[in-house]
Amino acid sequence: MRSPSSSRASNSPTQCQFLCGKPGSDHFVFEWAWSSGKSRFPEDLFTSESKSIFLKHLLATRLQGCTPEKLPTENDDYAAEFTALQGIRPHAVITTNYDHLLELIYPGYEPIIGKQVLRYNLNAYGEVYHIHGSAIQPPTMIITSNDYSRWDHESKYFASKLLTYFAEHPVIIFGYSITDRNVRTVLKDIGAIVADESGLIENVLQVVFDEKAAVPEQTEMALQVEEEQFRIKVLKTNSLLSVYQALTARHELKDANPALVRALAARAMKLTRSDIPRGNIEVDYRTLEGVISSEEELPKLLGITHADDVNKSHPYTLSTVGEKLGFTGWHGAQKLFNILKEREGLDVKTSDNRYHCAVKTGKAAGSVTHKYSDEAISLLEKVRDDSEYEIKL
Repeated sequence: MRSPSSSRASNSPTQCQFLCGKPGSDHFVFEWAWSSGKSRFPEDLFTSESKSIFLKHLLATRLQGCTPEKLPTENDDYAAEFTALQGIRPHAVITTNYDHLLELIYPGYEPIIGKQVLRYNLNAYGEVYHIHGSAIQPPTMIITSNDYSRWDHESKYFASKLLTYFAEHPVIIFGYSITDRNVRTVLKDIGAIVADESGLIENVLQVVFDEKAAVPEQTEMALQVEEEQFRIKVLKTNSLLSVYQALTARHELKDANPALVRALAARAMKLTRSDIPRGNIEVDYRTLEGVISSEEELPKLLGITHADDVNKSHPYTLSTVGEKLGFTGWHGAQKLFNILKEREGLDVKTSDNRYHCAVKTGKAAGSVTHKYSDEAISLLEKVRDDSEYEIKL
């Protein structure tokens, strides 16, 4: 790379950082890097053909320094929001953020960065798609006007690749204005395929924080992009915490190991697309046909049980819970539930959750049997022993 002139050699790092978000800032940082700022950059950057790599390096370094190493504690103002956000367990997250706070919120989720999205198998589970690049790979970051020009050209490829999510999953938009050109471009491409006859993109919801919204208010918003017009649902709220809590996963997926699920999906994909067609492995097709003909057989073969089988997920009556806790019957367990209710203001038996489930046993309204899980026993043990515990419904 040709060394630039040193006409701005006197500019300071403070001035440089101030100009990072302004037009032409990549050229400014480029010249500063080749003069008085040279010691601030790794040597390998000076062999790059990209002028913007120095700006991206500065921003990436700053972002990595700002991103926390752990989530806020109970005393932090936003701790409750982070806890509720963790409970959602989305199939995937699509973001234009460069930092990796989302991977901290969702341990085990794999970052898929930039154009890797175009080559990635989107049938997996537990990914964070950084479609504008990542601070851990500065060259992938979309920052300059040239970067955005390329993005405008390539966005249709991202949209077509991500169409599976938009078509098969509810999509909830947080933290983006509908005027954001990235959102508008993607929604235009998606809307052209999945919108109904009235132009409504049914499964897309934008959440808007509005301090004046005393109660959550759902409306619709028209989106005009070039000659196309679509509509999406909009939820206005003054409490993101309540939205996160409403979205909290209520099934066993919330405890799934994303890495294990991805590995299982990848192995199954390799079997069906490569190993079996190429004859790399011997296949007993009669046995295989029997396995796939029943919804029960394949999970059983893999050692998986259905989480919605209440007798498996919540196998205990209150009497059994009491006995496992060392009591002679149900009374001791009920006393611990009462203590929990007094301390936390929470009665786990008022809803179906990870600790308790009401099973219908007859036609009458009150004909139910209350069943409890291993997690309920573990929680009550901590209450009994006056140990620290955390309730996650």
